[in-house]
Amino acid sequence: MNVWRKFGIEKTMMNFKGFFFFKFSTEKGLMDVLEHGPWIIRNIPIILNKWSPSVSLTKEDLTKVPLWVKLHDIPIVGFTEDGLSLIASKVGHPKMLDLYTSFMCVEAWGCPNFARALVEISSMTDFKETIKVATPNIEGKGHMIDTVRVEYEWKPPRCSCCKVFGHKDNQCPKVIVIEAVKEPNMVDGIKLSEDGF
Repeated sequence: MNVWRKFGIEKTMMNFKGFFFFKFSTEKGLMDVLEHGPWIIRNIPIILNKWSPSVSLTKEDLTKVPLWVKLHDIPIVGFTEDGLSLIASKVGHPKMLDLYTSFMCVEAWGCPNFARALVEISSMTDFKETIKVATPNIEGKGHMIDTVRVEYEWKPPRCSCCKVFGHKDNQCPKVIVIEAVKEPNMVDGIKLSEDGF
């Protein structure tokens, strides 16, 4: 409510299926919220769509989600906006750096323990835990290889069968569970006679 107040949000509600509804005072406010995303609440992205009474309330298969990642152990020469964008592109499609990381790049002073970037992740690939980065050797020819560690602030459930976000492999609707059929008068694989012996 606080973040979207400037867009004219009036009410929010949730139905029994877990869908949230937001009411805005103007159509322009609604469109501004849809255009200014991605929106993230407590490090979890919220997927927004315009609703009308004729729209069926079903959760769409998500193949891309924006996630905040922390990039650890970045070489000093890579700590620029272009360098961080290039490194983040190995994780997914870079969207933006957080304010503090951007400030550190602009000022070119200081170097925190990590850089924080918003990256759009594809469900078609596994979450990367490390990235190999080649940086030019400043004192001579060639390059050095560094390992950047990737920390995800939140990981959505991902199904390797469907290649979508939203559920895990053990909850996949495409997986067929076959239950063993029990025969009557069977105990531990031994058939009993009619009288139980």
